[in-house]
Amino acid sequence: MIGLFPVPLLKIKFKDHYKYNFPEVEKKEKKPDSWVKSLHTTFPDIPDDDLIVPPMVRDSLMRDLKDAVVEVSQELNIPSNIYLLQLWYNIYHDNQGQERHNHLCEVGNSPSLWSGVYYNKNASPTQFFRSDSSYQTQIFDGYKQSALAPCLSPSLAPSVEDGDLLLFPPYVEHSVESTLKHKNSMRMTFSFNINLNS
Repeated sequence: MIGLFPVPLLKIKFKDHYKYNFPEVEKKEKKPDSWVKSLHTTFPDIPDDDLIVPPMVRDSLMRDLKDAVVEVSQELNIPSNIYLLQLWYNIYHDNQGQERHNHLCEVGNSPSLWSGVYYNKNASPTQFFRSDSSYQTQIFDGYKQSALAPCLSPSLAPSVEDGDLLLFPPYVEHSVESTLKHKNSMRMTFSFNINLNS
């Protein structure tokens, strides 16, 4: 079986993960007005006066994430002259999450090459969704037990653990659901967008 037009999803072990251990914080809601679900985010960037991630740590993390992406890009023979457009963190406790969304840019801005998630603390999967619906014409009873299951699935939630880094195309929609384990142990991720240097 040949996967026709597969979507690239790169999973990387972030070798500098050990440097970034952030404290547990109490549950709170801080998000843009246009976002629906409750969470604590610094989107679109981590400000200089942030109490959890100081500027020196933020800047170090940006450098280390960039280096990790450059190293993998060179191994895969894909463009590696990149820079991070943005870096923000998302903290989730129980009953918090993020609705289905993508990282496509606003009108007038250039699109990102990659989007990424760094799973820092108490990782749980991100749910990714396929963008087309035509595949549903092939759905049949029992397809989930067939060899075609990966081709006919409407979504995928790859397993992740702390220290994993996922890169995906910015057009791929995704969402986040917290679990009961996040009631007393927050889920913390860092999200970012990457572009090519001109």
